Amino acid sequence: MIKLETIGMLDRVVINPVIKVNADVANYTFVTDNGETYLIANTITGDDAYKENVSFAANECLNGLLVKSLEGQKLVADEKHIAYGSGVTYADITAGTTLMKVNDAGKLVICDSAPSSGVYFKVTDKCTLTEKAVKLMVLVVDATGE
Repeated sequence: MIKLETIGMLDRVVINPVIKVNADVANYTFVTDNGETYLIANTITGDDAYKENVSFAANECLNGLLVKSLEGQKLVADEKHIAYGSGVTYADITAGTTLMKVNDAGKLVICDSAPSSGVYFKVTDKCTLTEKAVKLMVLVVDATGE
């Protein structure tokens, strides 16, 4: 699961309820649409409401939270949303120093420095959500580096 740290962030986030992707998409993954990064966060009801790893069929309308609209705010992400490199584990993540970015599979990857433009995340501390998790400060760099 990936969630907003506080409920008040719902007042700030820009929501796009009509994103469509040409492949199946799991809830709580990141996708890029028209050059923007979105967190897919569909509300699930009925029998699937308590299931993990719920996916939506290709070309279904998805509820996307525009990540850059949360600049300066925090997301809380379970460890399963992190793609580790060789020899890297949860224990290697340290508060205040680790930068993360989104990979092609919609997961977060550890990177050495901030990108030259776009959205990235900085770990502020470790916590627990549904399993081991991290709090991620949302940071945005525009193409001019500001």
